[in-house]
Amino acid sequence: MPLDKMPNSDEFIPTHKSTILHTKGEPVACIVDHDSQNESRYNSILNDSSIQVSLIGFLNKHEDLGLLMGFKLKIKTDTEFFEYTVYPDSEFIDTVIFNESIFIINEKLENLYFLKKIITDQFVKTKTEFDKFQKMIN
Repeated sequence: MPLDKMPNSDEFIPTHKSTILHTKGEPVACIVDHDSQNESRYNSILNDSSIQVSLIGFLNKHEDLGLLMGFKLKIKTDTEFFEYTVYPDSEFIDTVIFNESIFIINEKLENLYFLKKIITDQFVKTKTEFDKFQKMIN
């Protein structure tokens, strides 16, 4: 969704940074959460059955840089709400497509929370869908 068609462009200002770490030679998509107080909040949602997670991709038009792909990740329970707006690089996006997961980490690169089987909107959801998409293009 281009930024000029978004009703409130301030909602799409980046709030967090993303990075790729490698564990056992495999890339892992990570969002860095700088708020040390969130650590206890993540612990409180570990076994919460009311959790809902969504990842919504969008395009943002920048005058000098052109189109930038970003996403808004939301984690919601009955008592907690986390929201991240991130503009990752292509390696991050590829890693999310193939692994279907994102780690939330702190500045010390320690794992705070792990999201698996992410429901997405506008991104290719799985490697199978990606492969089908590649066949359609070729």
